[in-house]
Amino acid sequence: MSRFVLISLLFLPLYSCVPIVGVSTVGIVKTSVEIADDPRSLGRIVDDSVIEKKFLFKISQVDEKYLLKINSKSIDGRILLKGNVDTIREKIQMTKIAWETNGVRSVENIIKVDDQSSWKDKAKDLLITSQFKVAIVANNNIKSNNFNFTTINKNLYIFGIARNEQERKTVINEAKSVQGVSDVIPSIFLKDDLSNNQRIAN
Repeated sequence: MSRFVLISLLFLPLYSCVPIVGVSTVGIVKTSVEIADDPRSLGRIVDDSVIEKKFLFKISQVDEKYLLKINSKSIDGRILLKGNVDTIREKIQMTKIAWETNGVRSVENIIKVDDQSSWKDKAKDLLITSQFKVAIVANNNIKSNNFNFTTINKNLYIFGIARNEQERKTVINEAKSVQGVSDVIPSIFLKDDLSNNQRIAN
């Protein structure tokens, strides 16, 4: 991978079906609408973005292939790792690197090991993700741009911030209603819990 491609990847949004945080030439950019919808402070948004960039840099130092294989998202210093690796050892290594990243308060690792999905299976996963996106955007009781999500082997993973418990339940129910979903794995924080100092057990 060329140096130009490596640098470009480091400054792209990590992953985002419906992005919470974007990136600009100065590191952070959000539209006024997105800022209004995101309950985190601007300072917290910046800190989370810095955490994501630091983690990307660290894994690129191990092997640049991980920039394409691993996705991450940080909310209030709580970082979610997802993607696919070939071995358990690699998955453990990604967790260790995340914990060593300055500013991280907790790590949730849902990286899949040895994904042998066919192109047909990946197409099904993409369809599930697309259907869920449509569902939460259409639901007026959900701030859809406060959630990130992806589907791996028919398992729908959701990570984001809910304004209250009812919104959290609504998001999960929408996910469960998507045709073809085998399981829903939510990592949804409540807005009021974002600033507490308790670490989340994985």
